[in-house]
Amino acid sequence: MREIFAQGDLLLERVADTAPSGTVTENLDGVAMVLAEGEESGHRHAIAERVTLFRDEKLAADIPPGLYLGHVQVTSPYARVTHEEHAPITLLRGTYRVRRQRELGPRDARVLAD
Repeated sequence: MREIFAQGDLLLERVADTAPSGTVTENLDGVAMVLAEGEESGHRHAIAERVTLFRDEKLAADIPPGLYLGHVQVTSPYARVTHEEHAPITLLRGTYRVRRQRELGPRDARVLAD
């Protein structure tokens, strides 16, 4: 079973470890890595511990356009994702695919025929 973590509109899915590819960013000690920031509130989903964020569209082919934020690689024993309005999430060492969740309305649901 996959490990999936949700924090507000952010969804993190533990995936197999892979070498960072595409656009790669590392944060410095003491500088938070911001995964997403609210347009209206300015609140942030951020990690204070040192992590690597990389974005490679080939690794997110199954995610609808506009929802993929990147992959986070945690090389220390853990990293905590914090947000001003939500409980923190502790991620253990590993790689996580990060995406936004969409809020679906009643007309957004579809039933697929066999």
